[in-house]
Amino acid sequence: MSPLVKLRAVCLAVLVVSACWSAIGLRQIRSLEPGSSDADIAVHLDGVLEHAMQRYSIAGVAAGVIRDGEIVWQAREGRSDGAGLPITDATAFNLGSISKPLTVWTVLSLAQDGVIDLDAPLSTYDLAYEPDYGEHAPEAVTVRRLLQHTAGTNQPGYGGWGAHEEQPADAVDLSENFAPLRVVYQPGEVRRYSGGGFVLLQMLVETVTGQDFDTAARQRVLDPLGMTTSGFDASRLPTVSQAFNYYRQPIEDLRDVALTAAGGYASGGDLEMFLLAHMTGGGVLTADSLEQAFAPTDPNPGFAMSYTRWETPEGTLYGHGGNNSSWNGQIYIRPETGDGFYFLTNATSGAQLDFDLSCAWLGLMDSEAGAARCDEAVSLTHQLAWVSWGVGAAGLFWVYWLVAGRVAGKRTLALRPTGRGPLRLSGRLFLAFLTFAVTLFLIWMFWTNSVIWRTETIFIDEVPVDELEGLSIAVTSLFAILTLCLWSSPETRR
Repeated sequence: MSPLVKLRAVCLAVLVVSACWSAIGLRQIRSLEPGSSDADIAVHLDGVLEHAMQRYSIAGVAAGVIRDGEIVWQAREGRSDGAGLPITDATAFNLGSISKPLTVWTVLSLAQDGVIDLDAPLSTYDLAYEPDYGEHAPEAVTVRRLLQHTAGTNQPGYGGWGAHEEQPADAVDLSENFAPLRVVYQPGEVRRYSGGGFVLLQMLVETVTGQDFDTAARQRVLDPLGMTTSGFDASRLPTVSQAFNYYRQPIEDLRDVALTAAGGYASGGDLEMFLLAHMTGGGVLTADSLEQAFAPTDPNPGFAMSYTRWETPEGTLYGHGGNNSSWNGQIYIRPETGDGFYFLTNATSGAQLDFDLSCAWLGLMDSEAGAARCDEAVSLTHQLAWVSWGVGAAGLFWVYWLVAGRVAGKRTLALRPTGRGPLRLSGRLFLAFLTFAVTLFLIWMFWTNSVIWRTETIFIDEVPVDELEGLSIAVTSLFAILTLCLWSSPETRR
């Protein structure tokens, strides 16, 4: 058998084995079946969580399941700081957008006491900042519509601010100079998720109470529910977890100025109390206020006051996710049956638990919308995995091209590559430099704590990190191989 035939056989074997390996490694969701026993739930979710923490390099997790109004599974795993301090019932995590349900409850509590009118235009309150209404009538931007994300405001979300960055002084400064707030959609006609709208609610609560939002939320919601390890000012909490990067190393936590949008903190124990309060109001909200919080919006009945609404055979399931840089979480509650679920993580890759842990629990709820969401998420991971395989196959082709040329005596590697046509030395130098630069950029981007895993970066929150890691390896390898190929030349015949 000639060397070239052997080389082709090896490359073909590598392709087949790598395809099989990719197929075996495709992410799957192991869902619980409706009617599973409490013991089955605990065993199943313990296994899912253990696997996920290892696969996705997650530093710490607090999670739990509520059934018939009782806690039937609870997990406090990993560490909360670089020294290895364990996650406990009192360890507070940044909530990201799960801060919004706490804001909803704070505003509804004030509305119950007549301090705020839900259907009054925001412009009737003397706020320190007034958004640019543009061509839209200020009267159409009501408190209720801000709570429902139907007020037409911009700014879907906000990033945090590192100590080395120029800092907004407060929510007003944020809205005026850093992320201007405007009304850009017709109020009441469409639902557009808007952290900006919740920043206006933050200003509203502080205006009508004369207190900072953390104090108002404590007095109105947190303290009455016994949530003593939660709040919107981390410096006032007894134990707050550090944030961790993809390598389980502690990194800088960022300052959230948009508190109501994404600046809340809560421990796993407190979040359990909050979810349980959704069934009765917890002495904070009346039945009428709960009904308003859960009522479908006119433009989109799949949403309530910030919550998602999924119909199930046994009642409506309400949910809300939270993704800040290095902080991830999810809550679900079905008040009719007393079912609930939550998880909180302190890791950049923690959002991956939404694929595995949340979707495993959602099987209990028998929700078509939940199943569709999970299927779509898993489909994305499969697509990324096969794209990675395809990029790797392309890299293998160029390896074969280069090695086959060497074996056949037709190509050689040289410091001064030669060639005819447009790819003379100058062209090769330019292309080699370009591909080498791209290779270095990808290494810096994916394999240092600089860009993709930094706390400032938030675009990965919904991206499957494990599969993205595989894709980054494949792309980096391909560009490195192309650089090597460009430095080859046809063998000069003598």
